[in-house]
Amino acid sequence: MAGQHEGYALGVDLGTSNTVAVLRWPDGRTRPLLMDGQPVSPSAVYADPDGTLHVGMDARRLAQADPARFEANPKRRVDEPTVQLGDRAYAPAELLAAVLTAVGRAAVDAVGFLPPAVLTCPAAWDDTRRQVLADALLRAGWPQAAEHTLAGPTPPGTRLLREPVAAARYYTQVLHRPVPVGGAIAVFDFGGGTLDVAVLRNEGADPWGDSGFRVVADGGLPDLGGLDLDAALVRRVGELLGERHARRWARLVRPSDAAQRRDQVRLWDEVRGAKETLSRSAVAPVAVPGVAEAVRLTREDVERVAAPLLHRAVHRAREVIAAAGLRPDQLAGLFLVGGSSRIPLVARMLHAELGVAPTVLDQPELPVAEGALTDLPLRRALPAYAGPQAAAPALPVPPPAGPPAPAAPAFAGPPAPAAASSAPTVPSQPGPAPARPGGPGWPP
Repeated sequence: MAGQHEGYALGVDLGTSNTVAVLRWPDGRTRPLLMDGQPVSPSAVYADPDGTLHVGMDARRLAQADPARFEANPKRRVDEPTVQLGDRAYAPAELLAAVLTAVGRAAVDAVGFLPPAVLTCPAAWDDTRRQVLADALLRAGWPQAAEHTLAGPTPPGTRLLREPVAAARYYTQVLHRPVPVGGAIAVFDFGGGTLDVAVLRNEGADPWGDSGFRVVADGGLPDLGGLDLDAALVRRVGELLGERHARRWARLVRPSDAAQRRDQVRLWDEVRGAKETLSRSAVAPVAVPGVAEAVRLTREDVERVAAPLLHRAVHRAREVIAAAGLRPDQLAGLFLVGGSSRIPLVARMLHAELGVAPTVLDQPELPVAEGALTDLPLRRALPAYAGPQAAAPALPVPPPAGPPAPAAPAFAGPPAPAAASSAPTVPSQPGPAPARPGGPGWPP
């Protein structure tokens, strides 16, 4: 964009479980884009009987009444031809487009127009999966996708950037941590639904001025994320309740009606909140629906149930580093991103077993989205020539109080949903020890 829109940019990390977006103003300020009033919004989608798609916290609330119309992790369904929600089948691109539409509307509310944007995707995604993302962008009314490569300048459009590249750029350009040309950094992305590990080599700036991080090895565990830690903690809560409330617990883990499903959702929300509290405190209460006294979870409980899962994660990180032809001590850095990496045990185990001190932030959900903004660098105007005499210093100009009045056309959302196609899928009911939540029949 030109004129008064110059310099605005939007970085978007559309995650398996949560979506994060960061806005940048022309003066370089950045801040998370609030959706549902929060900087981190669920990537969940709920389909109304009339085909309207709701996303984020609204989708999670609506799912309590009819979980068969709910998909908690649409990004996980990217390889499927359709996803059945209620009595309609939706292409995965439609569900991802609904999330991107919500992001676009939040950006328009914030600055008055949809800024140039960079959307991240997993390093392991092939052309077919990236095409689903490109289709989702068009359905959401965004400019068509423009793939970032090191082979030439990126054409205009919504840029696609690999998630670990965005994280590596944040590490070097925002945190100002050096990675020399030829050096390598490992990105350990531990999110709500998956673990992704990548090793990137700094190839130096390309002729177009972009930071040349190249993925030299990547891998992960699609069945390991924060949701699995939640499931393990739910089982721990059941152990602490014991036989005193066995009948009530059976209804919570095997709900048979809408009221019991709502109680199950509340239980998982309580456990998830306790897990987050325990990253900062030693003890956290869990209010179990239908039980008078709260269950006390401790950080020791979290670490006891998390340790077997995290051993898998550390082992996978070691394998990816070895696949890059490196030893851990040869890395210039180990950067932890993703909401689940804030659990203190994650950094401790990686440090103990790899011998590398990881870098992790207080808000590890943000670096990928903010790092994506580096793909749209600010253009710095050269100072005017002042002549042989020193020019008088200019008075400081305060930053703008807010974004300028928009001149771009209003953001257009996606087209109307497709017509109904097939019969509804009957949701499966979770057993007493659920492996992980997600999809119809599970608590959002």
